[in-house]
Amino acid sequence: MPTANPKVKIERLEPATVVAPLLVRTPFKIIGSGFGKGMDVYVSTKEDGSDRVDVEVLPDDSATSTDKVWPVVAQPALGAKPIDTTKESPAPPLWVVIKLNGQKSAIQRFLIV
Repeated sequence: MPTANPKVKIERLEPATVVAPLLVRTPFKIIGSGFGKGMDVYVSTKEDGSDRVDVEVLPDDSATSTDKVWPVVAQPALGAKPIDTTKESPAPPLWVVIKLNGQKSAIQRFLIV
């Protein structure tokens, strides 16, 4: 029997790793299942989503959203801390987190440059 609120799950992003320059609107797609209106999409340093990063993530109104594909646009604020990818051991990518109906899913594939 199907449930009224399918489980929210991020399977991957398009592109696979999102590279977002400071102050630049960067479009990408979240691929998964259980997506819907009222989702809170944001970027965090932690998988559990408890430490939000200063990146605005909004639905891409110019694209069609479904329960499996959610186009968004991310824009890191001037105060967001870029990840130095030139280091031998760069900091790990940030997490893209979705919250909906008490459920949460995250994927570690977001770089601020």
